[in-house]
Formats: sequence, C-alpha cells, structure tokens
Amino acid sequence: VIQGGNAMDQDEAAFALLDDSSILRVTLVHLSSSRLGTTSSPLRVRQDHGLSSFAKSYIEALDARRIFVDLAHIGRRSFFDAVEAHDKSLPLIVTHTGVSAVTPSWRNLDDEQLRAIAATGGTVGVIFNGPYIGWSLNGIVDHLQHIVRTVGEDHASIGSDYDGAIVPPRTLRCCVMLPRLVAVMLERGFSPELVQKILGGNFLRTLEHLRA
Repeated sequence: VIQGGNAMDQDEAAFALLDDSSILRVTLVHLSSSRLGTTSSPLRVRQDHGLSSFAKSYIEALDARRIFVDLAHIGRRSFFDAVEAHDKSLPLIVTHTGVSAVTPSWRNLDDEQLRAIAATGGTVGVIFNGPYIGWSLNGIVDHLQHIVRTVGEDHASIGSDYDGAIVPPRTLRCCVMLPRLVAVMLERGFSPELVQKILGGNFLRTLEHLRA
C-alpha cells in the first residue's frame, strides 16, 4: 500500500518500481499536492487544476499492473480527471472517507463522486474518524446507509484508517470492538448478507475483479 503516489512521481522511469507484486493500491495524493494532483485538504497551497498528462500516464501504469487507483484524499476536479483517465473496465476505490450528505467536510465525498466509483464496480470505505463521520457507531452506520441508499449495497465498505492519525468514536477504538458496529448495523435493519458485504465481501469482490 502506498499512501501518496508522489513517492514515485519523478518521471516515467520510476513506474518500474510499480512492478513490485506486493503493491495492492496507491492513493494518488495524500495531505499535500504533487505532480499527480491536488489534495482535498484545506491546507493545500494551490487550486485544484486537475491532473497533468504525467498523472494520467501514472494512472495508466497502475491500471496496466492491476494496482488499485485509490481516490481518497484527492481534490474534486482531480478526482473526476482520474475517473476519466482510468480504465473503465477496472474498479476504482476510495478506501477511507465519509460522505458529505451526512457530515459536510472537505474530507468527504459527494453523491456524484459516489456514483462515479460505483459505476466502475468499485467500493467506498467509511473511515472511523470522528470529525468526518460523527462520534458514535450510529454515525458510522449513517454513512454506510447513505452509500447503500445512493449507489447500492455492493459499494459500501468499512475503511477504518486505524493505521492513520484518526480519533475514532470511544466505543470503536480498535478492531476488537467491531462486533459493536455489527450489532448496530443489525439493529438498524441491515441484513446479515449486507453486513458481510460491508465487512469485507465488497472489497474482496473488487479485488477479484481487478486481478481477473
């Protein structure tokens, strides 16, 4: 996993580093902008002017190697440029985000972005960071439910970001507390089959699609 594709954005010769078969996904940008696009962070120092031709070549290199293009963190214009440059036969993912229809935030996706991911067969992982999704298990489920209602149950996943700098709800501080989230999903009317999809089934489906 590479969080911030600018680790390899010097020139096209660096694309050879992507031949490492252990690389599963690459977020094009993280909390700073680069040749590959503009971050969605409010700390960005320039406007989002979309992707350069080099960035589009980078996406083509990821697609050719069947590495997930992860559109977490990227600015909205760069997001849609990436969607356009991406191989339409492969799934796009957003591994850790919220949805702005539930909690307005620079870090969250709007419904048009959700539909763009779903159109590729991809999935959207809901982050567990309180400022982006609310400070309760019900808040997380609100985001998952909105994704399901907007684009269908095949496109919602959990994206925790436990390995990131997050502040999760008190009742979901670590992965051993995930049964509490499952209990809330079931109480809210999610079927067992939908819960299984959210907990990993949807991501595994996209991985199978990518590597087929």
